[in-house]
Amino acid sequence: MKITDIKTIKLQYPYKTWIADGCGSCGARGAFLILIETNTELYGIGESATFGGSMDAMGAIVQKQLKPLLIDEDPTRIEYLHQKMLWNNWANGRKGLVMGAISGIDIALWDLLGKSAGLPVCKLLGQVTDKVQAYASAGFYAKGKTLDILQNEIEGYLNRGFTAFKMKIGRTSNNYKMRLQFMKNGDFYLTPEEDKARIELVRRTIGPDKILMLDMNCTWDFNDVLDSRDFFKQNHIFMIEEPIRSDHIEGYKKLTENLGNVRVAGIESAQGLSDYAELISENAVDVVQASLGWAGGFTGCKAIASTAQAFHKLYTPHSFFSAVMTAANIQFAASQVNIPFIEAEENENPLRTELLTQPAETDRHMNYLVTDQPGLGIELNWDTVNKYRI
Repeated sequence: MKITDIKTIKLQYPYKTWIADGCGSCGARGAFLILIETNTELYGIGESATFGGSMDAMGAIVQKQLKPLLIDEDPTRIEYLHQKMLWNNWANGRKGLVMGAISGIDIALWDLLGKSAGLPVCKLLGQVTDKVQAYASAGFYAKGKTLDILQNEIEGYLNRGFTAFKMKIGRTSNNYKMRLQFMKNGDFYLTPEEDKARIELVRRTIGPDKILMLDMNCTWDFNDVLDSRDFFKQNHIFMIEEPIRSDHIEGYKKLTENLGNVRVAGIESAQGLSDYAELISENAVDVVQASLGWAGGFTGCKAIASTAQAFHKLYTPHSFFSAVMTAANIQFAASQVNIPFIEAEENENPLRTELLTQPAETDRHMNYLVTDQPGLGIELNWDTVNKYRI
């Protein structure tokens, strides 16, 4: 089997009203998909993260820098091809959009390998479980979103069976001068007291026993995090995600040392084993959040997960993407012993809910059921692809 072509698909779904996290705002959802074709009827599907970068630029990287390295190669030699892409782009290819493109290609190669072997990817990696717990990633900001609306949102997730939740925090007035004033829609924010009231409301709504996590999107200052230790403990916070700037590694190390049972998670924008090896070995995080579509695909992230396991760290892959990435994360989580749950982002997004002919199945406790179909176990809904293609 030989690779004959690599194609990219750019999708976008515009929101009628933007939503926001602690720093940025989102007026549309996108997806950058990669299809690897072969001289057989088999093909692989992958997805790259862009983190707001240009999908046109990533498309050019795939076509101009990476595709020429892969044409006529055996797609089952995945580690070889992974290293070939890295070493031929050594000065520019271990960071940013190039690494994102390599990651999406790697996911597609594993999907193709699974189809060739007639096995799901998780079995090729070494399956651990046939169920993967999902947590509701929700509680975003929006203009006019009252506490009552937030409570109704969380109650809806409870009724669906979720037992773990993550909410956005940090979009507050004390964050304006340092960050928000430079961001689109940055003039919309709450007071710190209003933000804490949101957290308390969600804790009361879900009860004392369910898992609650806070996503700060790098917006808090180091001292503010330390000063809030008691508040976090009183509200039984399982983990805080990216509490401070992602480049403040010394700050992360001090937080992991001083927050006790409140775990520190990060850093979703990091890339590659070397970045995460430093974070893990320096005890800068308790929970690793490498993204499959950004940090190296299955090939890169299984090395990161093993490194995290060696240092007794948890791993919860970041997933704010389409249904393709959800399928990939389910396969990955099913093959790792230190992934307790994965992100189920719950904002309106047909690229998440309508992109596949058969969406991922869950049980009544919102555990994803791991498919026994080969590869990622997915097929694209081409009506949806064509509707949102740009």
